[in-house]
Amino acid sequence: MRLARIATVTTLIGLTLASGAVAAIEKQPAKPAAAKAAATPASSGDVTRAQMQAQIKKTFDLADTNHDGFMSRAEFAKRMGAVINRDAPPTKADAQRMLDAANRAFNDVDTNHDGKLSLAEASKRPLAAFDMMDTNHDGVLTVAEKAAAHKEAPALPSTPAGPSQGEMQGPGR
Repeated sequence: MRLARIATVTTLIGLTLASGAVAAIEKQPAKPAAAKAAATPASSGDVTRAQMQAQIKKTFDLADTNHDGFMSRAEFAKRMGAVINRDAPPTKADAQRMLDAANRAFNDVDTNHDGKLSLAEASKRPLAAFDMMDTNHDGVLTVAEKAAAHKEAPALPSTPAGPSQGEMQGPGR
């Protein structure tokens, strides 16, 4: 469980936002048929790029607690605390590794190095991941495309930033 959280935190800003947005979209309550037909693809579990963008904005706005249009390091740290402690508090060492990885991710995403993230900066990686997984480039990420991307995903390196996929799937996981 702890190793899975470490891996989640190491990719929080990038692919975690993308996969979290996809999961959140998939879990939204059913809409009336007419509204649903206009807003979502026909196949259940498919996600449009517009839905992805809306979910990224929703996630960003949740973290932007002072509503200034930016996610500061402090706001990011507060959000990370909620993610890290979601199931149960990690060990001190695991928490430090997760925070170090999150700090590196923040620095990578803060492309203009102003110490805060704009929605555009925070959106860039998740949308790039969406576009990469959308292999036919129709703006709809299908269940099959998600499955293929998951299957083809490279193994995570075993570094201080997080475990490899093999370590995540070790005994008892």
